[in-house]
Amino acid sequence: MTFSGIGARGLSRRMLLGIGAAAFAAAMLPARAADRASTIRIGVLQFGTVAWTLDTLKHQGFDKAGGFDIEVVPMAAPNAAQIALQGGAVDMITTDWLWVNRNRADGRKVQFVANSTALGGLYVKADSGIKQLADLKGREIGVAGTPVDKSWLFLQAYAKKTASLDLRKDAKPSFAAPPALNEFILRDKLPAVLNFWPYGARLKAAGLTELLDMKDVLKGLGLARPAPMVGWVFNESWSLANPDLLKRFLIAVDKTNAVLRDSDPAWVRLKPLMKADSEADFIALRDAHRDGIQPDELVVDLPAIQRLYALLAAEGGEELVGKSATLDPATFHSTSGRAP
Repeated sequence: MTFSGIGARGLSRRMLLGIGAAAFAAAMLPARAADRASTIRIGVLQFGTVAWTLDTLKHQGFDKAGGFDIEVVPMAAPNAAQIALQGGAVDMITTDWLWVNRNRADGRKVQFVANSTALGGLYVKADSGIKQLADLKGREIGVAGTPVDKSWLFLQAYAKKTASLDLRKDAKPSFAAPPALNEFILRDKLPAVLNFWPYGARLKAAGLTELLDMKDVLKGLGLARPAPMVGWVFNESWSLANPDLLKRFLIAVDKTNAVLRDSDPAWVRLKPLMKADSEADFIALRDAHRDGIQPDELVVDLPAIQRLYALLAAEGGEELVGKSATLDPATFHSTSGRAP
């Protein structure tokens, strides 16, 4: 065989190697394209609890069994993950359905699949003198997040309903980052804090009292079962283009949650990733996470969620819900945390 009239022996070794490499690369292109097509890029907070799920999923081999790969893209903050999803840098993040609904009203078609019902609660020191919600009158309360954080809005509505208390006026709320609130209450600088569940678990491990679990608050507001607030979020265009890939991923998540609910050794393996300061912290974090992934609770009761949305919209106004006065049912890709 000759090339441009030159015998094969006349070709340099470098040229032959180059031709071989090019042919190999050409042969590999379909495989590489297939690899990319079966990879899900997930934006994950560097110290977030979603990392526990994905680490376990990969360790158990549920990704390989499902014929897909996960590329974990570390994120420094929730808004960074949201921007990454909007910009196409990742395929999926975890956030709440309020953000999803607001974006849909703005023309960005994202969707939600339930991942956890864990919310956190209201924590007080034993010597604070706060034994019931009404005792917050005139007292300081630290609140994680902003004045339109959903847990704060839920608590306000619950206080009005059950204790005739307007916490914005009758208490003294201050807003701060979750780790700072834990530090403040442990140093006796605050008598009560409303904090997210990973930080609440640490407070319970430190001996503080959980005066109110947010699941009980939602029940008091008329929900028959806990509401999944946080979930897997992705662009609708991505889910339409990858329906089978999404289904296989959700099946793998379901299997992972079963492992995390039932296997203590699976949690021992996760210890280094959890950054627990003590054995009590570790157990509290494990049990709180398990409580949030009960399969019968990862179901969206749409009429109940719509009532909940109306309550949030009334409490938080446009700053919370944006242009959307109602909840778009298409916010939810599936009414279950399991694969549709």
